[in-house]
Amino acid sequence: MKEVKYQTAKIKNISLDDLYSSNPKALERLDNLLKEIVAIEAPITMNILKLRLRTSFGVDRIREKAQTIIDNEIKKLGFVITDNLYDIVLWPKEGVFKVDYLRIGIERTIYDVPYQEMVNLARDLDLSGEELYRAILKYFGFEVLTKKAQDYLKFIEEKL
Repeated sequence: MKEVKYQTAKIKNISLDDLYSSNPKALERLDNLLKEIVAIEAPITMNILKLRLRTSFGVDRIREKAQTIIDNEIKKLGFVITDNLYDIVLWPKEGVFKVDYLRIGIERTIYDVPYQEMVNLARDLDLSGEELYRAILKYFGFEVLTKKAQDYLKFIEEKL
């Protein structure tokens, strides 16, 4: 399996006050930031996207009003969305691309690794069932196979 360094977008600060006031320039900056993040980091889970946006806004949490604005801009930009069981994954509007690598160099939860990447790891491990799940967890530095992790890893195994 080919491993590549996870590339992250450069974060530009955006004011939440400007967003809340529907300032056209702030919405344009948000659109540009969303396009840049998705273009560089796709496939990207909504959880990781929110992390990038929290950094941009300089906040610990994105409130419902801001999330509604973000969701509307995501729809407007036409990103392709796939289901990752516990989260959605965003792709550029050009479509879902084949993923033949596993990105490393960023701390992610097991659920933040899109299944398209995880399938490559699972194929290389050539295991099944609980052996596969434990090997994947170990690869990412986790030890405990929780029910939620097991469900996600079963979801991955079904994609093989």
